[in-house]
Amino acid sequence: MSHLKMRRFRTPLLIAALVLTAGLVYAVLYPSLGIRQNRAEEEFQKAWLLYQDRKYDAAIEKFSQALLINPQFHWARRFLSQAYYFAGEKSEALDELETLLRAMPHDLTLRSRIDWLKGSGGNAEGGANQSEFLRIVPRTQGYRYNRPTFVSPLKGDEMAVLSLGNFEIGSMVSYTAQGEPFDNRHRVSGKLNYPMAFAQNTKEVWITDFKEDKIHRLSQEEQGILSYIFSTKPIGRTGQGDLEFRSPAGICHRDGEFIIADSGNNRLERIDDDGKFIASIVRGGDGTAFETPFGLYCNENSIWVTESGAGRISQLDRYGVLQREFSPEKLTKPRHISWDADGNQFLVADETSGVWRMNTEGEVLGRIEGYTNLDGRFVHFARPYSAQYDSFRNLYVADYGASEVVQFVPTGEKFAELYLNVEKISAAQFPVMGVYVTVSSGPAQEGALPRYLTELTASDFQVFENDAPVGNLDISYLDQFNDVLQAVVLVSRSRQMREFETQTPWVLDHLFTHIREKDGFKVMSHGSDVQSETDFSASRLKLLRGVRDAQAERTAVPSALSTMSVGIYDGLTELLPRQGKRALIYLTDGAADDDTLNPYSKDRLVDYARANHIPIFVLSFEHPKTMETSDAKRALQELAEHTGGRYFRALDIDPQIEAKLRAQKEVRYVLSYKSLARKQIRGQYIDMRVKAKFRTRRGLDLSGYFIP
Repeated sequence: MSHLKMRRFRTPLLIAALVLTAGLVYAVLYPSLGIRQNRAEEEFQKAWLLYQDRKYDAAIEKFSQALLINPQFHWARRFLSQAYYFAGEKSEALDELETLLRAMPHDLTLRSRIDWLKGSGGNAEGGANQSEFLRIVPRTQGYRYNRPTFVSPLKGDEMAVLSLGNFEIGSMVSYTAQGEPFDNRHRVSGKLNYPMAFAQNTKEVWITDFKEDKIHRLSQEEQGILSYIFSTKPIGRTGQGDLEFRSPAGICHRDGEFIIADSGNNRLERIDDDGKFIASIVRGGDGTAFETPFGLYCNENSIWVTESGAGRISQLDRYGVLQREFSPEKLTKPRHISWDADGNQFLVADETSGVWRMNTEGEVLGRIEGYTNLDGRFVHFARPYSAQYDSFRNLYVADYGASEVVQFVPTGEKFAELYLNVEKISAAQFPVMGVYVTVSSGPAQEGALPRYLTELTASDFQVFENDAPVGNLDISYLDQFNDVLQAVVLVSRSRQMREFETQTPWVLDHLFTHIREKDGFKVMSHGSDVQSETDFSASRLKLLRGVRDAQAERTAVPSALSTMSVGIYDGLTELLPRQGKRALIYLTDGAADDDTLNPYSKDRLVDYARANHIPIFVLSFEHPKTMETSDAKRALQELAEHTGGRYFRALDIDPQIEAKLRAQKEVRYVLSYKSLARKQIRGQYIDMRVKAKFRTRRGLDLSGYFIP
């Protein structure tokens, strides 16, 4: 009986013992665990504030302290990786992300970020030319196109299709970056009759009219009905004199001029941006004339033209002298030609044999004869007139014979992710919030910048706070800075730079002559140390005085190489909080090489500039002594070009450099909204998710903020 009683009470006694033991463990261990986590969170909050102020080195130290207290503090490690990235230490950022991924293997945002930083993912593995059919670009009511002749990017990430239409009423249908139609023009500077191609400069789009023998001019600056009212009069009439045409077809633009394929007159015409005749080009060279020149591509060094009457492609030099010609077998009636920089190839649409891919040596790389539709049936192109890649590697083919524009998407990207990054969260005006984000369609490849999406709208984003969606997003905050230019002018104080003291003001006048009231330029210099010569200012005289002080004899040093990397790093740091179009302008005698970039290496400086979207422009006077070392120029060129800037020989500076700096694209968005969180819970951390969509793709990033 006593044994039965013991059995009856054994289970309750065992449970009571476990509860008592757990209580003792909790009483002994929890206070120390709780205190330790509280200390980690205190360091995390300090670090977060430093990170939001863009004091990345200090933030790295504080995030690291939080992780020393609690190595499992995953949010601290996520932000530590971000701080490393924005400080230009990409390898350290990757290390922290990979550590975090081992602890959280199912977090897809971590995998996405690692792929982005490594430059992998997207279509990198699939190759630049592997595409699959996506859709026939819709011909919806109000935005119909019939007999399309040309497809090409318009301004920004927009696209446009030219078509002949029916009853001699042509059209130009424009599409947003998302692929949605938003404009259908039948008139520009007169009725579009047979529009055949277009090209653009910063102010206008020029459209050739094959039947009316004229060039229509469409203003880039005016929108809607105003663009019709303020468009400049068309150029040309029927004939064979200057500014006269017979069936103008292809058109291209390079610095300062348009070139038109005057197919009926078997020549090319060069016309400057103001509409003034420059010269005619006949094929020459071997004595033969053009045979129906049709498609055109041009750059600063060459002109490439397709000849539909001869079934060939001719390469001319800058001035129109024949260099080479190519006549591949089966290329019988080539129409438009376009250049694909990513694939380092030409696309040539041939009416009878499809779309050809060729390199600059005339070697055929491949041919696209049609597509496999969604039903699994292969469809041959009927009469392709034009083929063009957009900036996201989508290929468009204007098939005149089928009245279709066929869109292809890179293999593997049809439903791939976007790369979204929350860079900064401004809670200073809480409950009004500002979330700085960037969105790219793919990671940066070697030596190139990421493919940022710059044409998204507020409806393309979603923000969640503690899993609750917020409404009324606005992305217009940065619009007020569209015409604002912020730059640091960094001057080397070497003795060799003093030899150019009288030439420096002439060089800088290209930047300072058109300075505006809201602009901000700051002069810094480096020699035995790095110092500020001026504050940010819009005063041309004050800035030139600062440059003069930097080049004074008393401040010159034999060599400024020892402080070069620190000067560039500090100049970039000065620009971090500035709003507007930003740039670092480096004036140098040309002395540099990879070994002298210390303590900040060239790679570190490039990563720092790229992470913070600040291009470096190098204006080198190329002193003869510095040019004795070939590595000097190479190091400075890579520093400029890998950050999205340019290298100039100072005395050959682009006279339009100020306008081009001001025309840079803003790659960041600021998502503004009113938070639903209550201010009474000051100091509480709010989890945040941000989503973006672009065509068939989606992106996601995680972040958070403390209520101030």
